[in-house]
Amino acid sequence: MELKAREPFVFYSTAHIIELTGRSARSLPELRSGIAEVTGSSIFHHTFGALQDRFFAAQRFTSDFARWAVEVLQDWAVAERLALMHPTEFPSIRALRERILQVIDDRLCEGQPPAPAPPGREFHFSQAISLIYPAGYAAATLVELRDGIRRASDRTLFFHLIEARLRIGRCTTDLSCWLSDELGAPHLADRLDRLDFFVPSTEDLRQQVLASLEDAP
Repeated sequence: MELKAREPFVFYSTAHIIELTGRSARSLPELRSGIAEVTGSSIFHHTFGALQDRFFAAQRFTSDFARWAVEVLQDWAVAERLALMHPTEFPSIRALRERILQVIDDRLCEGQPPAPAPPGREFHFSQAISLIYPAGYAAATLVELRDGIRRASDRTLFFHLIEARLRIGRCTTDLSCWLSDELGAPHLADRLDRLDFFVPSTEDLRQQVLASLEDAP
């Protein structure tokens, strides 16, 4: 008999309203000061938000900080280090912010920082106001969960597989938590957590997740 969850998994989607903070930076030290002081929603926008916009693109530098450092400051050293630090490795914006600051501090300690950005090429800090809303369907069984993943939009997949880590406060997904806690299928949760989500397209991601949810021991 197919397992049925005590509580259904509700699929959600998101919309983000972006607004300027009024703060900008012309140099690496100014960027560091801004990162230390802007809101968590600003850090989210320039890391997770940038990742979502370029999630499946062949981009070497996914965060806005790394892209500005290499494209404007021509500082490959700090850009490479920021690029190696993936947002999904951190369970909170605070931890992510602290790591970014450490990377920049290490670079500043190495010697003379690069020249400031030319006029008109400043880094402008923005922040995201996130709107989260039900996608209109839910799942109480594994079959229903797979059906929901098949119909999920790009934003819904990103919300549950990437953004969920911040809401949970752990390097896992809310899909994994539901599989383990509500459906009683920890083996499927573990399998999902071992996936590498950075694949060439949304469809590749979808098929990878669906394959991991085949109910086999």
